[in-house]
Amino acid sequence: MQITKHDGRTNQDNPLHKSIRKVTLAKEVGFCFGVKRAINLTRQAIAERENVFIVGDLVHNKSVTDELESKGLQKISDFDEQRNGTMVIRAHGIPKVKLNDARNRGLEIVNATCPIVMRAQEAAKNLENRGCQVVIIGDQNHAEIKGILGALDQPALVIDSLAELHAARAEHRLKRKVGVIFQTTHALELCREIVNELVFMCKEIQIINTICRPVQMRQDDALDLAEKVDLMLVVGSRTSANTMELASLCRHHNPYTLTLQDEEELRDEDFEWAYHIGIASGLSTPEDIVENLRQRILRYAGPVIPEKRPQLSYDG
Repeated sequence: MQITKHDGRTNQDNPLHKSIRKVTLAKEVGFCFGVKRAINLTRQAIAERENVFIVGDLVHNKSVTDELESKGLQKISDFDEQRNGTMVIRAHGIPKVKLNDARNRGLEIVNATCPIVMRAQEAAKNLENRGCQVVIIGDQNHAEIKGILGALDQPALVIDSLAELHAARAEHRLKRKVGVIFQTTHALELCREIVNELVFMCKEIQIINTICRPVQMRQDDALDLAEKVDLMLVVGSRTSANTMELASLCRHHNPYTLTLQDEEELRDEDFEWAYHIGIASGLSTPEDIVENLRQRILRYAGPVIPEKRPQLSYDG
């Protein structure tokens, strides 16, 4: 049996290639560029310095954070009491007030903020400087959004649904001249409705597309794959917004979509009915977790039992 990636490449040399099931990986799985960069910077800081700490998690994946903490990274809730040491800035960034405060305390800084997130912060500031009310399409509770808000001098409006947009207009919180940016990991199709509505609500609208292009390509490829397989598996942490969003999008294209944190969560009955299985991953999911999941499927010796296909779609 062939094991394929979504670009059509096969792996005939894999000793498990005789599996009766077909497993297809999305073109890009594992860490994205920003996550790889953040992990490498943190590993280097731990190796070269003492008293290295971080507020919160570097990325949304427990296996990654556990590994870094085992090597010496200290996770703290706040740096109010810190007077020395090296502070790692998480990949999602932090508000500029907190960054300046850390520097004023004399702390060394390793800025692991994703460069694309930095550009989103700069884009928001540029729109503010043009006299626009900044409107951010995204999750107001997400760490990235908090960092963007912290880059501005004036309050911004964070919108994540048409209902929230209509409420903002009804409460007169939406101004006539707005500048729009997007949470970098948001799916474009989730933003389109809001932008289309804004066009009719505002006198002047300026838009800077801050959605990460590699993320968009990953999402598009995963959705295409979801339509071609019997069962779609999205692997990543449930605390990862981009993982859960990707799973939700895939579920719209294939109701048989399951979200897993690792291969240990996959039960035989979850996939024994499926012949063709697709796998995609969140941006902070290590590639070895993806590979372990693939191997878990291929090791299963049970036959394909189509009649055991669930009657209802997975809810993740």
